[in-house]
Amino acid sequence: MQHACRTLLIVLLSGIVLSGCWDRMEINDLAIITAAGIDLTDNNRIKLSVQLFVPNPPSSEQSATSPASGSNKTVVRDAIGLDMADATARLQERLSRKVFWGQADVFVFGEKLARRGIKEPLDFLTRHPHPRERANLFISEGPAENVLKWNTPIERNSAETLREMAVLQTGLNISILQAIEELSEEAHTAVLPVVRILHRDGESTPFVSGSATIKNLRMTEKLDTSTTRGLLWLRNEIKSATITSSTDGGIASVYLFHANSKLVPSIKNGEWHMRLIIDATGNLNENTTKLDTTKEANVVKLQQAFKQTLRKRIEEAVKIAQQSRVDYLGFAEQYYRHYPKQWRKAKNNWDELFPRVVVDYDIRLIIARNGLTGDNRTLQQSESQ
Repeated sequence: MQHACRTLLIVLLSGIVLSGCWDRMEINDLAIITAAGIDLTDNNRIKLSVQLFVPNPPSSEQSATSPASGSNKTVVRDAIGLDMADATARLQERLSRKVFWGQADVFVFGEKLARRGIKEPLDFLTRHPHPRERANLFISEGPAENVLKWNTPIERNSAETLREMAVLQTGLNISILQAIEELSEEAHTAVLPVVRILHRDGESTPFVSGSATIKNLRMTEKLDTSTTRGLLWLRNEIKSATITSSTDGGIASVYLFHANSKLVPSIKNGEWHMRLIIDATGNLNENTTKLDTTKEANVVKLQQAFKQTLRKRIEEAVKIAQQSRVDYLGFAEQYYRHYPKQWRKAKNNWDELFPRVVVDYDIRLIIARNGLTGDNRTLQQSESQ
């Protein structure tokens, strides 16, 4: 009897602790944010634009087996506040559903805001419990709001388009977590992809075009697409690539299906060096030169041409970084890891020392397969006629 009473008492006390579903929130009560754009107004306030996912119920006329094409849509709403938190609160006042950040995959900073500084929005995104750390960051060339308002004909919304572009790694793929980690490193720099809107034939299409460098939480420089690709080699973020080079009266292209790069720092006689080692293997995709690729000497000649093209891309990224004295190349972190004593002495003067770092290149590029044809005389004869 005593045991039964004790069991009953435990059950009753457990009922007090167990809360059940008292705080549940139905999906129809949520304003699900898929992307957000953050701009700076003329009076230095934060303009928050959000892309909201609106799930519509399927039409009764629709077949049970056919997909509900076009049944989902997005809308863009905005609000202005003193900071991100204030703008979010004002946005909530204008919505009938509770703002939910948990599904936001993309955050876009307007260029005007990025040049003034992204400290405020980054603090909100990292402090608030709902925004994903894996969400992608971008900087827009112009107002970020315009990127969100674009209606894509392929993906469900512009946020998904930008996210897929980042996943393809044709440019930079930077998340909130990665940006915070890079800004926390020795150089306090980061690089974010730039979104540009292309206007052609009455249509507008956003695409990732180059990158922007960040130092001390402010945008400093913009890099074009070619220079950004060179930067990706320095960061060891190239997994596959196509390199095209002009040589011997024609053009040749190689598809690199394997690529790996590594930075090796060294200090010799007071001179700071950084060695970039690249190992790449690829297949010859196209060859309109006069070189017969069945001969090993000609294959070596093509390899040298591709190496020179690749080196020029990387040298341009290094040149811009050293001229602007913004070490977004990761050199500081490498010296900190391999030469901690020397780094502690040079740390405060890194802005002066960084432009004097000598960069050495060790590029090993191999053409594994040259295709099914060697000297394509049929095409050359047709061209001569």
